[in-house]
Amino acid sequence: EPDIAVLKLLAIETRPDVRVKRLTQSQRMADLRLAKAYRYPDLTVAGGYSVQGPRGPDNQQMTILNFGVPLPLFNRNQGGILQAEVSVQVAEADLRKTMIQVENQVDISYRNLLESRRLVEAYRAGVLEDARLVFTIVERAYEKGGATILDLLDAARTSRTIQQNYIETLFNYQRNIFLLESAVGREITS
Repeated sequence: EPDIAVLKLLAIETRPDVRVKRLTQSQRMADLRLAKAYRYPDLTVAGGYSVQGPRGPDNQQMTILNFGVPLPLFNRNQGGILQAEVSVQVAEADLRKTMIQVENQVDISYRNLLESRRLVEAYRAGVLEDARLVFTIVERAYEKGGATILDLLDAARTSRTIQQNYIETLFNYQRNIFLLESAVGREITS
């Protein structure tokens, strides 16, 4: 029987929805770093060489060097930084919410699996065999005249009902295995 803590850890590591939320959080952190980088102006440097007039020693030649620095007196990208910080907080909250939901899904699926396993074991431990035995006893009693046809039909109906319930319990057990594997995000071998 797998450990619930290990299953929760596996689910958080492998589930695609958690991975998407982590990637979204990482993207929002990168957006915040970019917004903080935008508060510093870009320095522009340009250079060149210019010749005026026809070629020769007497023409004017110029070397040009240009520096450009914008002065952000009122724009330090505070709005962009604040928006990016809020986006990071939203992404972190969304990731936490998704992780809690995943852990709850694993926990519920695990409990349902254990309960259905107990029911299957109870049927196998004696309920199924007891129903068959009761039917066999009533059938023999009927053959010897010790039971009525109604007793025989009632024993047959009870035996079939128990067998049908056992099959439904097996189905629920298999379904709960599938639901647990779906909650974890991978196949469980136990």
